[in-house]
Amino acid sequence: FFISDPNSLQHEQTRNLYFLQIRSDIKEGRLVLQCPLSSAVVLASYAVQSELGDHSPSQQSGYLSKYHFIPEQDENFVSKVEDLHPKHKGLKKSEAELCFLNTARTLELYGVELHAALDTNNASLMVGLASSGVAIFCNMICSSFFPWGNIIKISFKRKRFFMHLKRKHTQDCEVSLVLLCAKSCKNLWRSCVDHHSFFSSNLQSYRKMITHHLGLANSKNERFCQRVVGGMVWNPVLRRSISSEYLETKSLPSRSPPSTPKWRSTRVRHGIRKVRPSSMELNSELKDMSEGEDVFYTYRTSVSSSKDSEGDSSLHQCVFHPFPYYSSRQVFHLTDKQTFAYSQIQALSDGDLLLIRIAPDHEGKFGFNVKGGVDQKMPLAISHVKPDSPAGRCEPKLLEGDQVVLINGRDISEHTHDQVVMFIRASRESHSGELALLIKRKGLLVDIQSQGDGQPELVTTLDESMRLVERGIQSGTLCFHFENLYRRKPGLTLSCARLPKNMEKNRYRDILPYDVTRVTLEGQEDYINASHITCLRYVAAQGPLPQTCSHFWQSVWEQQSHTIVMLTTLTERGRTKCHQYWPHPPEVKDYGHMRVKCHSEECNLAYVTRQFTLTHTQRGEERAVTHLQYVAWPDHGVPDDPSDFLLFITSARERRRAEEPLVVHCSAGIGRTGVLITMETALTLLDRGLPVFPLDIVKTLRDQRAMMIQTTCQFQFVCEAILRVYKEKQGGSTTPQPK
Repeated sequence: FFISDPNSLQHEQTRNLYFLQIRSDIKEGRLVLQCPLSSAVVLASYAVQSELGDHSPSQQSGYLSKYHFIPEQDENFVSKVEDLHPKHKGLKKSEAELCFLNTARTLELYGVELHAALDTNNASLMVGLASSGVAIFCNMICSSFFPWGNIIKISFKRKRFFMHLKRKHTQDCEVSLVLLCAKSCKNLWRSCVDHHSFFSSNLQSYRKMITHHLGLANSKNERFCQRVVGGMVWNPVLRRSISSEYLETKSLPSRSPPSTPKWRSTRVRHGIRKVRPSSMELNSELKDMSEGEDVFYTYRTSVSSSKDSEGDSSLHQCVFHPFPYYSSRQVFHLTDKQTFAYSQIQALSDGDLLLIRIAPDHEGKFGFNVKGGVDQKMPLAISHVKPDSPAGRCEPKLLEGDQVVLINGRDISEHTHDQVVMFIRASRESHSGELALLIKRKGLLVDIQSQGDGQPELVTTLDESMRLVERGIQSGTLCFHFENLYRRKPGLTLSCARLPKNMEKNRYRDILPYDVTRVTLEGQEDYINASHITCLRYVAAQGPLPQTCSHFWQSVWEQQSHTIVMLTTLTERGRTKCHQYWPHPPEVKDYGHMRVKCHSEECNLAYVTRQFTLTHTQRGEERAVTHLQYVAWPDHGVPDDPSDFLLFITSARERRRAEEPLVVHCSAGIGRTGVLITMETALTLLDRGLPVFPLDIVKTLRDQRAMMIQTTCQFQFVCEAILRVYKEKQGGSTTPQPK
């Protein structure tokens, strides 16, 4: 079993043994497969401090090269650990180990025992046993959670496993799982019984803990709800990975788990290695659970409408509902191919929290003061805002009395006043130089009244989804969720891209295609840095290198594509972004077995249209290919003129042919490529009158190619462009043009 709070271990020897256990789990990949790099560096630096003590100036670079911290570590990782080690000077062995444990417990699946599973559609599923209850993960999203206090009976019969839940309002609730064999079923049952017995030994204390953690006390001043999975009481999405930039090694973490806002999310961004070999199938006829204070989520299968069945099945992968948008007491909803969760507890609406970004002035000042902190026994709040200052001029404005929840993604509820001031000042030295404050403002709570029989309805119309998008843009919550969305899908491998023979074919070492979605070429050299995207059908690729032009044209031929969309110029700011993989008109050039002839080149201020003939020299076959190059798109930025960008997308859409994919690339094949694919997908949904949820489209894209849409400004641009098109279709006013 995992210890919920390592600070509760009173004996130093016990903490040392537990430290060795967790370090081994991380080293061998049993705890998490994709621990955030920044957290892994911090963990490794504490382990070094524990084993070697203070850093000595006589130690030369590379003194940790023989140490093994995480699976597949590289020299860059070891170098970062060596850089951070000296900052722990003065920490004793026991203190370093305690810091290690308190950092490790923030890993999102810390304390969760996972069992691999499948649902009725053979989709991947995980059942997690934790100190607080049983969680079910669909696509690594916690779709259901059952606290131990709400489970009154656990049983099994042959391959069927049952959890009987508390009766509420005379309505029974039973959760049934189907395993592949009786032995697996018995193993799951035994593990559940062990967890339930161990963590429910003191039932009275447990109930008090649940009441406190779920925020059930009706206190006007304590409107927080906290997550209880894996023994940790925190919100993984609202907390960014620990980094050395924010680390203060002189003070040990406090004993109290961090308090987090009630605006909670269930997304899990880490994969798991060496899960228990039990496989089960979730019964598709799970009953509706009665609403209860101890229940996080409910199941309900959805019935596909006839209208949905008529649409493009590939597009359905991008039509679903985002978890942050719903008010209280929503129900769980299953589609045919995806599974997503809605919080059963009352969640904060977009109006409760505001994300405010402030850039310092030329003197490095933000222009506001704060009061409070854990040492002052009061929440941190804004005490004064200077009118003619960055804080007084930003939009939305920072106001006196605003309660600070997060500073640059960091939970500050358990930090002293001086520490908070240090965090604020440190933001000036960050990469962006901006200070991001997530604040809670009184009077902004939106009480969404339910209609009809008192039960709120799911957002199922285009108009409703656009209202949510507009509200998310205004409040900043859409961008906040985007910044906390996982960049790479947990559990997917990149083995082929990392082979030594293929590394030279990658423009960037960290931007690689998943093995399961990569485009495979015919022949022995089958690798190209490109991915299949199933929404509307695309091939998302990096900009060709001199040595990969032949592979690029081979992929265009084999994928039977007639249109190439290029979203970069050849050089930007003096840097090569893409090799010119086509000849100038009217020249002809061979690329391996592919011969390309450029017939024409037409230019306007925003994009260039070229007409090619692509010939397979061995087969004697040829094909007409259109090449569209957008030239008004700055790297890591957004188009200067959204109107031209939308016209460019329209031109690309007009050239679609049935099931043939569009080949889309920029430099890395993720930023501007992701923006275009997201925008065209949204336009298709708008044309069909279907609801549009930009965040979920991005998630679907990142499930097929990592890091699609690179920056927040790109995502903001997409959201504003979608809303602009919608309002133009409705004949209403448009939002300001994206900046």
